[in-house]
Amino acid sequence: MSLREIPIKRAYSSDSDEILDDFYIPVLKESIEYNRLAGFFSSTSLAIAARGILGLIKNGGSLRLLVSPKLNKEDLETIMKSHKEPEKYIEKMMVTELEKLEDEFVRDHVFALGWMIANKKLEMKVAVPCDANGILLSYEDIHQSGLFHQKVGILKDQEGNIITFSGSINETAKAWLDNIEEFKVFRSWETDDKECVEADLSKFEKFWNNQSPKVKVSDIPNAVKEKLIEIAPKDIEKIDLSKWYKKDTTKKIELYQHQKDAIEAWFQHGMRGIFEMATGTGKTFAALGALKEVMDKNEKTIAVVSVPYNHLIKQWLEDINELELSCDRIIADSSNPRWKDNLADYLLDIKNGIKKRLIVMTTHNTFSTDNFIKIIRSADRKLLLIVDELHGIGAPKRKSGLIEEYCFRLGLSATPKRWFDLEGTERLFEYFGGTVFEFSLEKAIKEINPSTNETYLVPYEYKPYFVGLTPEELEEYENATEKIAKAYYKAKNDEKKEEIFSILCIKRQEIIKNACKKYEVLNKILDEMGGKENIKHCLIYCSSEQIDRVQDILNERRIVQHKFTLNEDIRPRKEYGDLSEREFLLRKFAEGDYQILVAIRCLDEGVDIPAAKTTIMMSSSGNPKEWIQRRGRVLRRFPGKKKAIIYDIIVVPWLSNSFEGTFLDLEMKIFNKEWIRYKEFAKIAENSLECLCSIPKLLPLGEK
Repeated sequence: MSLREIPIKRAYSSDSDEILDDFYIPVLKESIEYNRLAGFFSSTSLAIAARGILGLIKNGGSLRLLVSPKLNKEDLETIMKSHKEPEKYIEKMMVTELEKLEDEFVRDHVFALGWMIANKKLEMKVAVPCDANGILLSYEDIHQSGLFHQKVGILKDQEGNIITFSGSINETAKAWLDNIEEFKVFRSWETDDKECVEADLSKFEKFWNNQSPKVKVSDIPNAVKEKLIEIAPKDIEKIDLSKWYKKDTTKKIELYQHQKDAIEAWFQHGMRGIFEMATGTGKTFAALGALKEVMDKNEKTIAVVSVPYNHLIKQWLEDINELELSCDRIIADSSNPRWKDNLADYLLDIKNGIKKRLIVMTTHNTFSTDNFIKIIRSADRKLLLIVDELHGIGAPKRKSGLIEEYCFRLGLSATPKRWFDLEGTERLFEYFGGTVFEFSLEKAIKEINPSTNETYLVPYEYKPYFVGLTPEELEEYENATEKIAKAYYKAKNDEKKEEIFSILCIKRQEIIKNACKKYEVLNKILDEMGGKENIKHCLIYCSSEQIDRVQDILNERRIVQHKFTLNEDIRPRKEYGDLSEREFLLRKFAEGDYQILVAIRCLDEGVDIPAAKTTIMMSSSGNPKEWIQRRGRVLRRFPGKKKAIIYDIIVVPWLSNSFEGTFLDLEMKIFNKEWIRYKEFAKIAENSLECLCSIPKLLPLGEK
C-alpha cells in the first residue's frame, strides 16, 4: 500500500474522530520518513509526538524531530543573572524532564524514541525562539505572538507521496485524552493541496536548517541524547506500544453468509452476473470479496470499478482498505486531471512486470468516454469490470463503455431494470449474464444476521396519506390527460403508444407532485411526529418547486433543517473544517445538529445515511428505482435505531364523470403505477395488514 490508498480526510478533530486509529497509525504504517515540529519539549510532548510510531519503526523509517524548550520568565532571569550559557541551562532542564518518567504511556513512547536515536533512526534538534534583537523569548511571549506554536507533521512513503498536517495541537497528555485536538491534512498528489504541502515542507526545512531569523536552532545537547539512549531498552520488542492502540486496525472483515453465497454463485456462472441485492445488505463487500478471490487466484489482475458519482469513490476506497485488498489503485475521473497518463503508465508497468495488481476507480461518465475505452483496451491482461448501481450504465451514451475486453463482469443494483427503457435493460442483462444472486428487501428485514442477532435491515412502519387536487389543478390535469390520451388512441403501433404513455405519465406527474394540499398533510405529519422537540434524523424528499415552501413550514416551527440538493460544493472548504459542504451537511445531520434534511432526489442512491430513521415523501416520479432507493436510505442499521417510519403523500386525482370510459381506463392504467408503490411498501411493512385492508376503500373507480 501507499499513502494514496488510505482514505485520508481533509481535517480531523478529536471530538468526532478516533485520531490515533483513523490517522496516526495508518499513515505512519505506510511511511518511511516523518518530520515533526513537536512544540515545547517535555517527556509528555515527546510521547504524544511519537504516538502511532510503531508502524514507522517496523518500516525501518526515520524521524526528524524539532522541539522548543519551555522557558518561563523566571528561567530567562536565571540565565541572565547567572551568566550561564543558555545551552547548558536548557540541557539541564531537558535531562531533568526525562528523569521524571512516571506515566506508563509517556515512558513507553519516550523509550521508543531513545531506541530510534541509538539506532540512528531519529535526529532531534532544539529550536529557541527569539526576538528581533536575538533575545530569547519565554513561552508566554511565544504563545502571545503565535511564533513556533503551530505544529506541523510531514510524512513520506516509499513511492514519494507526501502528506502534511498542521494545526494548533496542544502537545500534552491531557490534550490527547480530554481536550479537543484539531488539524488539517494536505496531500501532494492533489492539485488543490500542492501549495499547502510545499508551504509546510518549506517551513520545516527553514527551521531545521536554522534559516529563520526568529528561531535559533541547534543539535540536541549530548547529555539529552545520552539520557534517551540510556533509558531505552536495547530491544525494540520489549517496548509494547501496541497496547496503547485502542483497536486492531488490521482486523479483517468477515463476510456474511449471503455475501459468500453471492460470490460462489458468480464464480459458478463463469465470473459473470448481477447481484440484485437490497440497499444496505452489503453488495459492495460482496463484490470486493469476489474481487479479492480473483486477485488471490491471479497474480496479475486489472479491475475497473465504475460508480455513479465521484463522492462514492471515496466510500469504495474505504471499503477496499477495510477488506485489506493489497494492490495499487488509481482514480480515473475529472477529479484527477492526469488520470489518462496515470492509467496508461500503470498498464505499461503491469505489462513490463513492474506492477502486478491494479484497481481503477472511475465514474460512469468517464468509464464510457473514448479516452478511457482506448487506454483500457491497451491492457494485455484479462480485465474484471464491477459496475455499482448498474441501472445507471444502461443509458444510451454510457453503454458504449461495455466493451468485450472485460472478460469478467459483475453488476450491482437493488433495481437493475431501467424504467421505460426495455432496450437498455436487455443490453445490461445480456452483457452481464443476468441475475446470479438475489437478496430481497423482505428477506433483509426478516432474516436474522447471526453475527449481530438482529435482522440485516430495520423493519419499518408505512403511513400513507391520500390527498386530492384542487378544482384548478384537477382542470389542468384533465386537460392534459384528454389531449395526450387522444394521441395515445390514434397511435398506430404499441411502440408509439408506449412513447405517448410515457409522456402522459411525466406531464401528469408535473401537476400532481406539486399539489397544494400536500402542505396541509406535511403539517399533520409534523404534528404526529411530536413537534420540534421530538423530530430528529428525518429526510424530506420534495421537488424543486416545493423546497422553498417546505423550508418555510419548517422554519415557522423552528425546526433546524437544511436543504440538500445537487448544488452543494464537493470541494473541501475552510468554513466547513476542510470538509466539503456535502460532507459537512451529512455529518451535522448524523450528529443531530440538523433535525431534517430537505432533499431533491440527490439522496436517492449511493449516499450512506444510516442515522436517518424517518422519511417523508412529498413527491415521487413513479420510477421504481427512485422509491426503492429512498426506502432503503432509512432502513440501514444504526445504534439505537429499532425501526424506521415512511410517510408517503399520494395524490388521488379522480377524473370527473364527463370523461368517456376509455379515458377512465387510461387513467386507471396510469394510476396503477401509484398502486404498485403503495402495495410494495405496504406488503412488507410492520403494519402491512392495516395498509392492505385499506385498498378497496381507496378505489372508487375499481381496481383494474
